[in-house]
Amino acid sequence: MLLRAFLAVALAAGGALAAPLEASLSEAPVPATWGDVRRLEKALARRQVAVVYSDHCPKGLEGMYDHRVSRLLMCRNTMPNQPESHWNTLAHEAVHVMQICRQAAPLSSGQEQVQARLLAAMAPREKLHILAAYPPEQRLYELEARWVANTVPPPAVLELLERSCGPVRPDTSQLLAPLLGPVSGS
Repeated sequence: MLLRAFLAVALAAGGALAAPLEASLSEAPVPATWGDVRRLEKALARRQVAVVYSDHCPKGLEGMYDHRVSRLLMCRNTMPNQPESHWNTLAHEAVHVMQICRQAAPLSSGQEQVQARLLAAMAPREKLHILAAYPPEQRLYELEARWVANTVPPPAVLELLERSCGPVRPDTSQLLAPLLGPVSGS
């Protein structure tokens, strides 16, 4: 279902999948402070995830999480020195940490209505980037990470990290669905 929805977006855009996508896709729409960035770094450190900064990343890479070594890379040289930009990248990569905490499963696993709502809420440019840059089996993981980073305020991201990686892990229906709000017409 998700793949069909992605393909529909691509066709509606005239099949423009080969169009170049500029490096800075993190538009940082969520207001954040350097304090928010530090709080998320500390929360990740409590889960044994080291956040390291580099000034030598290739163009287009703002951050990356490597679960094999439990390290989250943040690229200072490829993103603006603004807390919102750093928050966006850190929150995005933190979602990948959350997915690993849940046995490498999407946070919306088994929740097709939630997945459809995430996709509907995503900007067309982001949808096209996910479709062009990631193989089908990785697209849902990226959709979740981009949606959380672009829409969820810092306190809710910290709570989502705790709920996803803490000692008590609720069913997936209790993770992203509450952040989406009520379904229209309900």
